Amino acid sequence: MSRPSVKAEKKTAIMSAFVRCIAKRGLDATSLDDIAQESGISRSLVRHFAGNREDLVNQVADYVAYEFETIWRQQEQAHRSDSSDDWLATVLFTTDPEGDYKAMLPAFYALLSAAHRYPRVSERMTQCFEIYVADLTEELQQRHPKAGLDACQQVALGVISIYFAWDGFRGLALAQAMQRNNQKLVTRLLATLN
Repeated sequence: MSRPSVKAEKKTAIMSAFVRCIAKRGLDATSLDDIAQESGISRSLVRHFAGNREDLVNQVADYVAYEFETIWRQQEQAHRSDSSDDWLATVLFTTDPEGDYKAMLPAFYALLSAAHRYPRVSERMTQCFEIYVADLTEELQQRHPKAGLDACQQVALGVISIYFAWDGFRGLALAQAMQRNNQKLVTRLLATLN
C-alpha cells in the first residue's frame, strides 16, 4: 500500500485546522496565523501548500462540501435495506449528529453565509445542495417506482430544503421543538409518492 503524498497530508491537516478555526473564530476572523498555529504547520508552509486567503477559502469549501457529501452517501447506503422511508426522517433530524458532521457544521454555515463574496464557494455550495437533491431523487425513484420523476424531484427538494432550514437552527433551543414537526412534515411529503 502506498503512502499518501506529503502534500495531500499537509493540505488535509490545513483544511481540518481551518474548519476548527472557523468553529472557534468564524470565517472572516480566521487568519493564516490562526490556521498555522492550529495545524502545527508554519505560516509559510500553509501558504505554500494552500495558497492565499481566497485560495484557502475556496479549498475549505471543496473540503467541507466533499465531506458532507461523503457522510450523506454513507448514511444513504447504510439504510439501503430499509424499505420504509422512516430512515430519512431519522437520519436527517437527529438531535446529536455524528462527530465529523457535527465538527464541520459551523464551517458549512459560515461558508453558506459568505458565498455571495466568493464565486467559487457559491458554486461549490450550490453543487453540494444539488447533489443532495439528485441523490435523494434517485433514491425516491427506486423506492417509489410508480411516482414520476417530477414528483420525486419535488419531494426531494422539499425534504432537503426542510432539512437545511432546520439544520441552520440546530444551535438554538428552537431546533428540538422543530424536530418532531419537521419529521412529520417529511413523512407527509414522502406519503405523496405512494
